[in-house]
Amino acid sequence: MKLSRRIIVSVSIALVALFALWAIVFTRTTKRQIYSHIDLILTQQSDKIISRFLDNDSIPNSLSGMSGTMEFFIEKVSPEYAKNHQTPAFQTDEEFIDDIQEDEIVREMTRVFQKQGIDYELTLTTQVFAWNDTLDFAIFSILTLAVALLVAIILIVSFIIIRNMRPLYRLTDWLRSRKTTEEIPKPDSRIKVQEFKEIETAVLEASERSKQVFEEQKRFIGNASHEIQTPIAICRNRLELLVDETQLDEHQLTEIEKTLDTLGYISRLNKSLLLLSKIDNHQFMEETEIEINQVVNQALENLVEIYESMEVSVSVAENQRITAKMDPTLASSLVTNLLKNAFIHNLQGGNIAITLSDNTLIIGNTGKNEALDSESVFKTFYRKGENSNSTGLGLAIAKAICTEYGFEIRYQFIENQHTFSIKFK
Repeated sequence: MKLSRRIIVSVSIALVALFALWAIVFTRTTKRQIYSHIDLILTQQSDKIISRFLDNDSIPNSLSGMSGTMEFFIEKVSPEYAKNHQTPAFQTDEEFIDDIQEDEIVREMTRVFQKQGIDYELTLTTQVFAWNDTLDFAIFSILTLAVALLVAIILIVSFIIIRNMRPLYRLTDWLRSRKTTEEIPKPDSRIKVQEFKEIETAVLEASERSKQVFEEQKRFIGNASHEIQTPIAICRNRLELLVDETQLDEHQLTEIEKTLDTLGYISRLNKSLLLLSKIDNHQFMEETEIEINQVVNQALENLVEIYESMEVSVSVAENQRITAKMDPTLASSLVTNLLKNAFIHNLQGGNIAITLSDNTLIIGNTGKNEALDSESVFKTFYRKGENSNSTGLGLAIAKAICTEYGFEIRYQFIENQHTFSIKFK
């Protein structure tokens, strides 16, 4: 989740919680005030009724006042009851109203008084549904206004946050698009927030240092590779010259041949390490639409001839034309390394099955009847057994290429075949 969205969500949750708490408190307080006002009216009316009753005036069974129609009745009570109910009591109850044929809320007051030494109790009730309707409408109106205000506050806060976060987004977009192999203009610096300006300065400085380190590393790798290849080539030439111009016995020729093989292995290893380093440093920038079927057929044509003595049977099932946007050199290296691995680690007279379908290249080969470690098989210098033709870097290079382009490469041991599959995007 983006920082701006996280802030907006957090602020919104806090405001909604605060608004809900305010709504509860406001509703309860308002109702309490309404009932307090009704109780005051009931008290005033009860004073009038008791006063008239004490003056022996005739009193109707109902009165009309500010709170609507009031009904009351007076009854005698025992001295003990009167003693226990000296304070006026108020309560809210439901009562069936004949006029509207519904149960409605009424407010009731009971009050004890004396007339000529006799205790009486006045029960006075008034309908409060009119008050409730007015109260509900007022609360609804105020809450609607509050909700609109809350939404407006959230929108304004969101706009302010997103607007102030734009410089940070521009900086992150620049970092994503930046590659150490390309010269990309610095981001448009219009940052006014001090903290963001400090972040931008630190990022630009770190980016510049990263580019300098990359350039130094690239030069070192290129120079080191060249410096290693030169003495290897000189050694090979001298040994070959020694064989041609000197009378050597069989044992000496065998030793020289072993030395030449070792030098060849060192040369291949150096080239593979250089390629792996270039892939890791994103030095292959050319991207074209590559037809994988064609790359497979070209690589097979060369490898079948090289490993002809192994008498390996090769079958190709082209169920789909697969294309991928990538560097042509890396496409060739990816397919060649996997096919070469299938030949090198195969059995004499074994077979290789190649399938192209569902945007996936699958290469399966016979070999040792045991599965490899799927976690380690793509690591550098991983080798199951000794093979002088293998540097232990082929699958690591294939994995690095797939990682570079976002392809998915997997190893499985299926039906006694070592199977490598690449899912292209």
